Amino acid sequence: MKLNRLAAVATAATLTFAGVAVAGPAEAAPRKPGVVVDYAYHTIKQKPKTIRPYKDVFYSNVRWTSLTKTTGSATATRNVNTCVPSCAEGNYKKTKVKLKFNRVRLSDCRKVFSRVKVTVIKTKKTYAHPLPVFAASDC
Repeated sequence: MKLNRLAAVATAATLTFAGVAVAGPAEAAPRKPGVVVDYAYHTIKQKPKTIRPYKDVFYSNVRWTSLTKTTGSATATRNVNTCVPSCAEGNYKKTKVKLKFNRVRLSDCRKVFSRVKVTVIKTKKTYAHPLPVFAASDC
């Protein structure tokens, strides 16, 4: 039993010194950026279903079509609080939109998208908005 263990250690040492890598646990792939899910909290998720980047605007039914290290694309429903008769009433106007995420920055030591380009599907109007990013603390 001890001889087998000794032989295994010797073989691994020989392969390592010969420049051959010994198969070990797979290294973690670089993480793709996430999105700050709620402007009031520091919650970050990758491919969230709902995004609340501003006080009176949120995106629901988010369906991700692509996500890379530098960009992300999705379709969603934009919900804008009309504030009629008051903002507390929560009357929302819903619009189908396409979302393009870019400008990767660090937020709480994690990569997140810091900008979104919103295209209204019906009218093709395009808007670009910053997304919340929080200062890194003790990375």
